[in-house]
Amino acid sequence: MSNTTVSRITCARIPTEYGDFQLCYYTNTLDKKEHLAFYMGAVHEAEDVLIHIHSECFTGDVLGSKRCDCGEQLDLSLKLIAERGQGGVIYLRQEGRGIGLLQKLY
Repeated sequence: MSNTTVSRITCARIPTEYGDFQLCYYTNTLDKKEHLAFYMGAVHEAEDVLIHIHSECFTGDVLGSKRCDCGEQLDLSLKLIAERGQGGVIYLRQEGRGIGLLQKLY
């Protein structure tokens, strides 16, 4: 069994329409991709933290495509987190749940 390592490389304050979030950049030895955590509030010290796990979706998240509701899900998650004052989004860099952008366009 191999040991998987996850490393947080950096974090930055990101102001959004819903308030200030922290965006943290992670690397790992399992899939060799960079993943992100986007959070608000003292999530490290809290219980019952609202978390949304989101698969990257360029067409929905960035372009606002109506072929999916990914962008709407992400936006609603950020809104609900801001209303609670704490929570987070784990943003997995696996376009289309792992099929890739090219396959989504076919």
